[in-house]
Amino acid sequence: MLKYKTLENISPEVLLETFNESFSDYFVKLQLTKEQLERKLISDSIDLSLSAGAFESERLIGFILHGIAPVDGEKAAYNAGTGVIPSKRGQQLTKLMYQFIQPFLEAAGVKNCYLEVLEQNIPAIKSYESVGYTLNRTLICFKGIPQIREDRKQYAVLALKEMDWDKWASFWDWQPSWQNAITALKNIGSGNNSIGIHLDEKLVAYASYNPQNNRISQFAVAKECRNQGLGSALFQYIFNENKAEVSLINIDANAAGTISFLKSIGLAAFVNQYEMKK
Repeated sequence: MLKYKTLENISPEVLLETFNESFSDYFVKLQLTKEQLERKLISDSIDLSLSAGAFESERLIGFILHGIAPVDGEKAAYNAGTGVIPSKRGQQLTKLMYQFIQPFLEAAGVKNCYLEVLEQNIPAIKSYESVGYTLNRTLICFKGIPQIREDRKQYAVLALKEMDWDKWASFWDWQPSWQNAITALKNIGSGNNSIGIHLDEKLVAYASYNPQNNRISQFAVAKECRNQGLGSALFQYIFNENKAEVSLINIDANAAGTISFLKSIGLAAFVNQYEMKK
């Protein structure tokens, strides 16, 4: 007998076990440690009281994790992870969990819902379309060892002690996805390192990244200061910390300038995702 419940009473250990079992055969390797799951719950603004679980004989066999935060001034939900353990697939559990949780989201005042799905995951895309999601944009993930010219101009890269979020946003050409948004960076706090370059005592470039795995959440250069090596200096600094490849997820496919820069320093796309919305 299947039952559906919200997840505010689930233990972290049970959630971790089901999460990892659900993603054990995923297109991209995804197995989290307890600490990584805790970071995800915090950074993605996950509200377990608005997240759904499918239970069989009290065992968690499927879940939808929802982050809750404002987007463009309206309360939004973000599907931070949907999983069903391999032995229980083919029963439309994702659709049934959505049907269960939708009234909770509406009662909480959620206006829009977002998610990301790998472009090759056709069954998941069809499942999401069946509950009302449509394609919003394509996102590209990059990784690699930065190849920075030795003769480039040198800049002083310094740790940022205070975050001027409005200043950062003024550098953008495109909106970061949920996992990389300013809300996520505020949630993470000191879990990310933030660095910047100043010219004439004004911030003109910045980056925020996870020092544990060199995952860059955000980087940007002031529009009037581009093509001067500032972005390269940021990436060189991050790489030099532990001499490991860097990665970025969810670059907007229409962000031609960002993509051109990443390719110019030797990074390569390794997976594409669709951002979907309803």
